[in-house]
Amino acid sequence: MILLEREKSNTHKMTEAVLRRLDTSDENYAYFYDLHKRMQAGFDGEKRVDREWTEITNLGKHYLLFNYEFFNEFGSSHQIDTLLITTKLLLIIDIKNISGIVDYEEDKQQFTRTQQNSTVIESFTNPKAQVLRHGEYFDRLFGKLKIALPIKHAVVFSNPSTIIGNVPKDIPFFHASGLRFFVSKLQSDYQTSLTENQINKLAKLFLSNLRRVEAKTTIEKRKFKRGVLCELCEFESQMVYQNGNWICPKCGVKSKTAFLQSLDDYRILIGNKITNREFREFFGIESFDVASKILSRSNLVPVGKNRGRHYIIPEDVNLKK
Repeated sequence: MILLEREKSNTHKMTEAVLRRLDTSDENYAYFYDLHKRMQAGFDGEKRVDREWTEITNLGKHYLLFNYEFFNEFGSSHQIDTLLITTKLLLIIDIKNISGIVDYEEDKQQFTRTQQNSTVIESFTNPKAQVLRHGEYFDRLFGKLKIALPIKHAVVFSNPSTIIGNVPKDIPFFHASGLRFFVSKLQSDYQTSLTENQINKLAKLFLSNLRRVEAKTTIEKRKFKRGVLCELCEFESQMVYQNGNWICPKCGVKSKTAFLQSLDDYRILIGNKITNREFREFFGIESFDVASKILSRSNLVPVGKNRGRHYIIPEDVNLKK
């Protein structure tokens, strides 16, 4: 059972908002374009690995958490690509979307990539250290809960062109195509450790600890394009509000909900609180009363009264279409 669906990280969402709002000539644009390209490739790779789970049928009672984020007892964040909980074990998976030849040097704790037909060597974050750090947290947690559940780790490569060179012997490194065999073997190697009631409670605890890592940009807000930007025009045209609709003067499309994407952009890039005045300034609305009507119909959470009122923009505002 999928307990937590795969979704983009807050940093990934932030890069998308920046690219919608920042002029291509801005000095920061190239950096965010490259960052978004890498994050999107990684996300697509994670989704490819996710499809492998549909053909793994011998898990019994289980829960899957994709892109699981939380903070440990020391206040440090953890971001786990895939977490599997069964009555027999807990499996932590780190997914890498890297082309070329990958190698790991144990004595240096160094993970590198060499592109084929090239002598250029690049260093990446050590995936072994990442999964072991996650495992240490769960080991401490299980100790407090008095749970004896085996903790296993794996590093999975989503790009089929990756050539896996020298890798650790104690942590499995393999292609996504090997996930079914690996998980099935693990299940056959271990005996049941938890009851269904225990695994249900553990899953609820994990979900209650979910906390996404925040992402903020230092770009000055004056640099961002204002207004409701037309998606059909690739966010290059600013829509105008007329008689309850947002209308694109370039392509003529009409929408009652197009502004929700812009509200989400505002939340990500500027802040999750917005006043009537700030709404009018950002969205190009002149009338206080018209802005009040739009805000009151947008499922935002009002705080305060009269002129001191502001609205909280929820994280799922763009899903309320």
